[in-house]
Amino acid sequence: MRKLVWIINAAEVVKTVKAGKKLQGVIAWDDKQGMITIKANNPPGVKVNKTSLLCRTDFGKVTETAQFYNVNEHFPKVLGLDRLKKAFDRDAKDAKAAIVTNEIIDRV
Repeated sequence: MRKLVWIINAAEVVKTVKAGKKLQGVIAWDDKQGMITIKANNPPGVKVNKTSLLCRTDFGKVTETAQFYNVNEHFPKVLGLDRLKKAFDRDAKDAKAAIVTNEIIDRV
């Protein structure tokens, strides 16, 4: 039994396959034509956020992306309130210094 398949943008599909690239597509039944249609679908590549580590603090780290500076800190509860406040202030001061240092290096 012979089945007919209609490929939309066949020239583009053949060109992509000959180049050795993978091709994503949508296969569907077309009632108007009475056959299976294949439509090539090449979505744009996934953009990956590139983060760079600026510094490590005592309880966390400071990273940089294209749009943001990220400060991640995790403090243990066993420190107590007074030591926790001091550790938080010290880590915030270190994070600020790392960001300023990075800005100075980038501008030079």
